[in-house]
Order: sequence, then structure tokens, then C-alpha cells
Amino acid sequence: MRLRRAFLLGLLAAALAAAQSGHAPRVALVNIQDAILGTTDGQNAAKALDAEFAPRKAALDEAQKAIAQKQARLDQQKLSDEEHKKLQQEIDDAIVVLNAKTDQADGDLDKAQKKTLAELGKKMVAVIVEFATSTGYAMVFDTSTSQAPLLYAENATDITSEVIAAYETRHKGAAER
Repeated sequence: MRLRRAFLLGLLAAALAAAQSGHAPRVALVNIQDAILGTTDGQNAAKALDAEFAPRKAALDEAQKAIAQKQARLDQQKLSDEEHKKLQQEIDDAIVVLNAKTDQADGDLDKAQKKTLAELGKKMVAVIVEFATSTGYAMVFDTSTSQAPLLYAENATDITSEVIAAYETRHKGAAER
């Protein structure tokens, strides 16, 4: 967050300097999430997260199927009141366990994604700053979140694909490892 704020303040200062010199500042847009996911590092990180969390997802899917089978048995078979009550309790207990495991898995995945995005985000912001500076952009706005302060930008250019290419060039050694 601080890095983004410093980035925006720096670009704002550059825009003010450009405005004082009589030139209209060049404005660019970038979807930083798409840019990160568009890089080799981002794709490798996504694959690593998928591989890490796939076994948990498979186990949760199996637990869901088991619950559905018990529910179907409960709905289709004529059971005594005691058997019905026992099976319903098993289903209720399984649902509680499944929900707890799902919440834990979702939390763990969210934490891992945020950590990965933070690591790659630092590298991406550095590339964006370098790219913007070298190509004469005074401001670059991130359009990947609804929290972005940009509402309108006349003559703004989307530089997401160029930023991905610049990132790949700068970090190609890391991607090859």
C-alpha cells in the first residue's frame, strides 16, 4: 500500500512538473493483476499454487460427493425414524466438517495468493515505474481494482501488454530458473 502511494505521489509530481512546462502529461493505464498473471513468473506462481492446493480441493470435492450420496439415500429410501434421524445427523456433522475445512482451505489459499502477489507486485511496480519513466508517462493508473482513483482519462493509453514485455525482458533470468 505504501509502495503504491509513493508510486502515485511520484507520478503526480511528474505530472505537475510536465503541466508547469506547458506540456500535457501523458497518462497510462495498466491492469497490474493481468500484467502479473501475464508474465512467466505469474503463470509459474499460479501453477505452483494450483499444484499446492489441488489435493485439498480434491479431498473437499470427495467429501461433498459423500454428503450428496448420503442426502440422496436419505431422500430416496424409506428409513425408520431412528435410521432417518441417524443419517440426517451424519449429514449435518459432515456438512459442519466440510464447511470448516473449506473455510480453512479458502483462507490458506487467499493468504498464499496475497503473499505471491505481494512478491511479484514489488517487481512489477519497479518495472512499471522504469517503463513509465523511460517512455515519458507522467502518470500510470492501476485499473485492476475498483478502488483505483481513476474515473476518466482522456487520451490515456493501456500499457499492460508493454509492461508484461518489459517485465519479461528484465526478469527473464528468474523465469528460466
